[in-house]
Order: sequence, then C-alpha cells, then structure tokens
Amino acid sequence: MKVCPRCNNELFNESSCGFCGFTAKMIDGFMAFAPELATGNDNFESNAHERLFKSENSCFWFPERNKLLTWVMKKYFPFAESFLEVGCGTGYVLSGLSLTFSGIRYTGADIFTSGLKFAASRAPQAEFMQMDARRIPFNNEFDVIGAFDMIEHVDEDEQVLSQMYKALRPGGGIIITVPQHEWLWSAADDQGFHKRRYTRTILGEKVTKNGFEVIRMISFMSLLLPVIILLRWRYLFYSKKAIEKSVKKEIKINSVLNYLFGVICKLETQMIKTGFSFPAGGSLLCIAKKR
Repeated sequence: MKVCPRCNNELFNESSCGFCGFTAKMIDGFMAFAPELATGNDNFESNAHERLFKSENSCFWFPERNKLLTWVMKKYFPFAESFLEVGCGTGYVLSGLSLTFSGIRYTGADIFTSGLKFAASRAPQAEFMQMDARRIPFNNEFDVIGAFDMIEHVDEDEQVLSQMYKALRPGGGIIITVPQHEWLWSAADDQGFHKRRYTRTILGEKVTKNGFEVIRMISFMSLLLPVIILLRWRYLFYSKKAIEKSVKKEIKINSVLNYLFGVICKLETQMIKTGFSFPAGGSLLCIAKKR
C-alpha cells in the first residue's frame, strides 16, 4: 500500500493525502515524495550519476557485486514477487537482477532525480520514483528491499532500516551492502559523502534492533583487501585537490588490472557460495528477514 510520507495514511490516487494535505510532485518526469531534496542535499554528489553511468560497465566492482547479489536472491529469496531498491542510483543493480528474475515487479527509488533517468533507461520494466529513505511511502508492500552502498550516506541509518521494515510484507527480507571496517576510513570516504563505515557487530545490532533477524553476514572484496588498504593509505600523502581528483578516477581502472581483479572476485564469490566466511573485507553484505 502506498502511504503518505508525512502522516503514513493511505494516499488518494497514490499521490495526494486527504488527511494532512501532502501532495507528491512531478520532477524531471518522476513522482517525487520528497521534492525539497530531489536536486541537492549533503548525502551524495548529485552530479555524480552521469560519471557513474559511463563507468560502471567497465569497472569490475559493479558487475561482480551484481553476481553476488544475484546469487543471494536465488538462495535466500527464490519466490520473491516484488523488489524495492532504496537508493537505486543509475539502476545498475536493478538492470542486473531483472536479467535473471524477469517475473519480479521492480521499483527503484532515489533521493535524486538526476540518476533516475539513467536507471529508467537501464531497467525500463521497473517503476521509478523520488523519495527520502527516511520516509518510505509504502506499508507492507514488498517481498525484498535492497539498499546497496546507501545507508552509510545517511545520518539516520536506523530510521532507514525502520522504514524498510515498515515497507516489507510479513516474512519479507532485506539485502544490504555497506563499506566495512572503521579502520579503513580514509579521505575517499569523506569524498564519497560517507557518514560511517560498519563492523559486523554494529550493522548486526542496528538491523536486529529494527525488527529483523539476521540470516547471514558476508564480508566481500576480501581477497582484494590488501589492494584496498594500499589505495586508502596513499591518501595520507595527497593534497586535498589531489585526493578529490584521484577518488573520481578510482573506477577508471587499467584494463589488465580490471580483468585480473574481476578474476579474483569470481574466485571469491565461488568461495562464498560454498559457505566460506572471510573474516574481513572492503565491504559487508547483510541478509535479514522481517520477524
């Protein structure tokens, strides 16, 4: 059920609230449920979407993460009929999932409308909208909700988790990826508008506190962790201007290295599928179900 993001009552015609007077607006061709945040806020660089759209296909990290997420969907949510991605960006994950799970009803949501036009071109079968993840305009609507490298951008990450719980159907589940290890914090996190990095304990506690049962916690980008550490530590010796320039170029990788890193990630994913649990990694994936 689509509800008012302000008072949580059911919306009239899916866009207007007869209780508090809220009305969603159309911005850049998308229904906006938090229009005041649609073009700019301090949680992400709004003009980064075009740069990402041009680079995601050629950077190993994005397709390899998609393969891991596809396996998670197959293993833990094989009967899902509806899927919401919170913070869908340019739609890379939605487009990847839809190639394997064509029968699912997909909805993509982002706080910026600037990325939604790219997402709509990648996953035309999905519905897209602008919203604030701290006020998700749905109750008991989706079988699975994903947030991929998103909640670390929000101060109120527990409020986002609570809203995801509200928007899930009974028995539904969430899939979340976040940057891992507080000790890996670097200038790249500052440039990426991160509020925090997570540990297994902290993420698990927050997810559990907001009504979920953690099914599995997976460290990934583990075999490449030494490379990640070297990349992060180098920023200690960079000027602010050099850091900004370098971070923006991180996803533009030499083709030989890109191939090699992709092969390493494929090996890692195979190990994860067999049940191997890495003790550390650049990223953390949490699978949980609504109690």
